[in-house]
Amino acid sequence: MPKVLVFTAYDQEYAIDIEAVREIRNWVQATPIPSSPSFMEGIINIRGTVIPLIDFCKKIKSLKDGIEKKAMIIIEKGEKTVSFSVHNVSDIIDYDEGVRKNLPDVSNSDISNFVDGILSIDNRVIFILNVSGLIEECFH
Repeated sequence: MPKVLVFTAYDQEYAIDIEAVREIRNWVQATPIPSSPSFMEGIINIRGTVIPLIDFCKKIKSLKDGIEKKAMIIIEKGEKTVSFSVHNVSDIIDYDEGVRKNLPDVSNSDISNFVDGILSIDNRVIFILNVSGLIEECFH
């Protein structure tokens, strides 16, 4: 049974494969990188490893403001390690493949580059992130 970490960005829930998650930490201020994209908060140093910190909301082009970031999710995929700042980490869930739905065809949107599908559990709608696609979107 697949297991995912669920987090929030504004009022929407997202899920990421728990096997890609290296750790979850409290949010810290990053050291800015000159001339970096607007979604790049900067770099953080975790036990001697310098890791880029991406503002998840800015990356997905959510333009709302005013909600405090409380957590960082550090993920690894292959040789890449990246941290995403998010509003809150809510839980870890196991789900039956039967509750996973395909992402509807959304015109004029690049969301399908990093969203694999949707979990529909009770009254919750949770976007399932494609870790490889999300990391690729951040570095090209």
